[in-house]
Amino acid sequence: MLCLQCKAIDPHNADSTSASLKDAKWFAQYPDFPALKASALNGCEFCGQLRHAMLHKYSDTEIAKFEHNFDESVQSTWSSTKWNGDVEIYSGRFVGKVNSTYRDHAQKQTFDDSLLPDMQLLYFTFRPYPPRQLNQGIPNYHNWQICFDLYTKPYPTSSGPVRRRLPSAETLSSTNVKAIVAWLDVCSKKHTGCRQETPGPLPTRVIDVGPADGSQHPKLYVAAGQPSPYVALSHCWGKPTKTQVPRIARTLSGNLKDMVSAIPLESLPQNFQDAIVTVRVFGLRYLWIDALCIVQDSRKDWQMEAARMGEYYRSAYLTLAATSAKASIDGFLARSPWPWPTISMPCPVQGSSTSHEEIHFRYQPEPSEYSRIDAIDKSVWNTRAWTYQERLLSNRILHFASDRLFWECRTMEGSEENEPPRESAYHTPWMATKVEARHSLVYPDEAGFDNRYERWYRLVSRYSQRELSYESDVFPALSGLADAFHKVYTDQDRYIAGLWQADIFRGLLWMTKDSSEATRPSVYRAPAWSWASVKGEVEWPSRTTARHCHYNYAVQLLEAQTDTGPGGALGAVTGGMIKLLGKYQRLDKVLRPPIWEAVVRFRFDLVSADEVIGSGAFDIDSEIQADAIWILQIEVQGPGDSSFPYHPSGLLLKQVDGAELRFAGRLLRAG
Repeated sequence: MLCLQCKAIDPHNADSTSASLKDAKWFAQYPDFPALKASALNGCEFCGQLRHAMLHKYSDTEIAKFEHNFDESVQSTWSSTKWNGDVEIYSGRFVGKVNSTYRDHAQKQTFDDSLLPDMQLLYFTFRPYPPRQLNQGIPNYHNWQICFDLYTKPYPTSSGPVRRRLPSAETLSSTNVKAIVAWLDVCSKKHTGCRQETPGPLPTRVIDVGPADGSQHPKLYVAAGQPSPYVALSHCWGKPTKTQVPRIARTLSGNLKDMVSAIPLESLPQNFQDAIVTVRVFGLRYLWIDALCIVQDSRKDWQMEAARMGEYYRSAYLTLAATSAKASIDGFLARSPWPWPTISMPCPVQGSSTSHEEIHFRYQPEPSEYSRIDAIDKSVWNTRAWTYQERLLSNRILHFASDRLFWECRTMEGSEENEPPRESAYHTPWMATKVEARHSLVYPDEAGFDNRYERWYRLVSRYSQRELSYESDVFPALSGLADAFHKVYTDQDRYIAGLWQADIFRGLLWMTKDSSEATRPSVYRAPAWSWASVKGEVEWPSRTTARHCHYNYAVQLLEAQTDTGPGGALGAVTGGMIKLLGKYQRLDKVLRPPIWEAVVRFRFDLVSADEVIGSGAFDIDSEIQADAIWILQIEVQGPGDSSFPYHPSGLLLKQVDGAELRFAGRLLRAG
């Protein structure tokens, strides 16, 4: 039941250009909102919901603070400078979530029926009453808002004003399973960039989940490369506390035979249990989980299998991402009830005098127009280094967020909320096919450099922001992406400690984004000239693509080598060196002008012969030293006209263990 005022909350009652509701306005009074309370007691569900939201989000003390935001000259015009608690709730407005159809939204100029499916939020603004707006000292009233999420029934009609589906109470509800099966069917049959003509070979070991009815325990299965569809799990391991019940979380040399025989489901961490249940629901048989399918205390087995992880995710029929789980014990299928009540009201279908569809309103304390970003990109799962390549390499991935499902494949994105399918914003097209990559991602070489390597540097920059439980995994956790990049772009190139030999000079010019936060790893994982020798975000200086600006290198590569283990060139590095022939110069000193310290990126003056010859930046502030520093010129930007003047770039080097510098002597990178 709705009161007369609340019956005005109708999407078809919204203004055609601003989507604002007409005649939707309430007056209430702090602290108890008696008018809204009385209306709710008379049966108006929305008045009760609105009062509930106001009481939860704001207090009369917070509202009263508004009075202090006005100039005294404004307050002197009031009949009373004391606020009596009256508020006006007004400016109801329907908006669409940006993450639904933002690529198309900018092309639509007016709010009409073509935009009705975008309606996903309802905002109300409120302010003290009477309005204190005299064009002076007006506070930011637009920040005082109440928001409701809008939903409809599971399968709305095409003419309904709201298409967003109310999330199910159960993750694997029949409605959700039906939606997932539809995504899989469309993707596997119609998406040329995702489709696998035949199942790839199974990984070395997989979990045989057993029959769908759960009548048999899952077990570890040695696959020997036989072709069959399988599912991969992407998850955070986490660190269990002492109070948690120990569960089988890893395959070890000592329990390998037992795991091949049977793995009682209840003995596994909740993430693994949930993954097995999910695979059974979809009638599939095999599941790959790193912790169970790699012998964790065998260094040889781990290194060999880690080198294949990229291919395992790339060949999987589907990847399950435990996006909401911070650790393997958390699980990802259980959903907590939404703490705020959901109310429904009938909404007339446009063009029909008799048909109605129900719209569900649910109070949202922290509204966001980017639910996918909030649920996935801001998750703990998305901060882990290993999940970076797992997400990028998977053909299709199903994200289990805390209260909804999200779908990603190389072609489109979707969600449990029934958002319109749209082109995938995250996956890189070059992962699909070599032909597509060479035509769509390699741009003309307009500035004397190859754009394909710039794409690698952007991948590394994003990757360097992520966290590793074991610092030595920095290259293994990137090996799948390196292998894919090598096959598509650089099949004749050589991978050297995170860089490519054909673009080694540009690769050497990496920088730490924040040298005050950067540190050294606790274990050796890369030579000092590699970006992986530091912990912290790295990036490469931007380059112009102007046709009249070219880049030339001032050094020659004489030798480059790295020492690697069983994982090969893409795996862990235990040592390395690079030998260059070029011009170097010893600096007299390095100065840091105080006025530049917090503003300028290259905040050190490089002084030689009592003259400032350039500016520089150290990789790690804690390692800054004022003397015994050399500069090695690497690159020259030209041709030197007024728009793009002559601009050399290079490396700051320091001595190794205080050794005397000699021709072809050993130096370490410092910046």
